[in-house]
Amino acid sequence: SSYNALQAKLTKRYSNGISVLTHYTLQTHKNNDGDYFFIDPNVNYGPANFIRTHVFVLAANAELPFGKGHRWASDASGLKQAIIGDWQVNTNVTIQSGLPFNVDYRDSGADRDTGPNRPDLIGDPANGSGDGITSPYFNVTPIGTSGSAFGRPAAGTFGSLPRNELRGPGWWNVGASLFKRFRFAGDTSLEFRIEVQNLFNHINLNNPDANIGVPGNNNANAGFITSMAPNALPRNLQFALRFQF
Repeated sequence: SSYNALQAKLTKRYSNGISVLTHYTLQTHKNNDGDYFFIDPNVNYGPANFIRTHVFVLAANAELPFGKGHRWASDASGLKQAIIGDWQVNTNVTIQSGLPFNVDYRDSGADRDTGPNRPDLIGDPANGSGDGITSPYFNVTPIGTSGSAFGRPAAGTFGSLPRNELRGPGWWNVGASLFKRFRFAGDTSLEFRIEVQNLFNHINLNNPDANIGVPGNNNANAGFITSMAPNALPRNLQFALRFQF
C-alpha cells in the first residue's frame, strides 16, 4: 500500500463573529487487491477502491452582525433585540472527485478461468461519454464493434486495462444550520436550531454498471447509473432546542 498527498489548510480563527476552517487534499493511494494476490500481486495493483483524488472541505460559522454588541443596531434592547439579535449561521461544504472503478466484459470466462476480467484498452473510454442517467457514463460500445474503446484479450491472457482506471461521478454536499439564542437573566439562555443535511437536495450518484457487452451478449445497462453513492443522503431537516444555564 502506497499513499502520497499534498495537504493544505487555511484557518481564520474566531474574530468579529466569524470563524473559517478549510482544507484541500490532492492524494493518490495504490494497493494490491486480494484477487489473484498469491499468484501475481502486480496484476491487481492500482488505485484503492475508496481513494478520491481531490477532497475539499469548508467549515464556517458566522454570527449575524445585528443587535446588541454588533455592527448594526448595537443599541438594540428588549423586543427589538429579541427579534434581530443573537442569530448565527453555520455551514459545512464537502467537494470530492469520483471513486475509481473497474471495467470487465461479458463471456470473459471463455478467455480464461481465473484472475481479473478486464479488457484491453484500445481507444478513448471518454469518447461518447454522458451523464450516466440519460446516456452511458463512458464508452460502452460492445467489444468487437466499431468504435469500442476496449478489445478482447488473447485467450489465456489478461487485458491491458489497469485496475480501477476509470473514475465515477464527483461528490458534493452542503450542510447548514441556523441558530437563534434568547438570553435571560445571568448566563441562562434558550437556543433554537434548524439543521439541514444536504441543503440543496443534491443527488450524489454511484459508479455506473461497468460490464461491457460483446457481440451476441450485449449489456443494455452498461454505463448507466442506477443508485446513489455510498453515504449519500437526501435532504433532511431537524429542529432542536438547547437550554443553557
